[in-house]
Amino acid sequence: MASKLSHLFDIRNVIGALLAIYGVVLTIAGFAPGLLRERDKGASNNPVDLSFGTDANWWVGLALIGVAVAFFAWAWLRPVRVEETPPTTPASP
Repeated sequence: MASKLSHLFDIRNVIGALLAIYGVVLTIAGFAPGLLRERDKGASNNPVDLSFGTDANWWVGLALIGVAVAFFAWAWLRPVRVEETPPTTPASP
């Protein structure tokens, strides 16, 4: 039982899960503007719109998913070795 918990709460799995969640959210955010409206053809007059014409959310989301897969593969290929200790019995007085 302790071995399964040590694999579940391995820091590589936790980091991989967080990166995968953020990657999926950013990938969906990268696809959503293309699905909701047509992109403008000209330059934007809004100075805040610095990423006009780029799919930064989409690319960063895919990169995060790739790194998450690397973390999961690392945890699967090189698991943590937990040494089992035998239960000790109290000495009788």
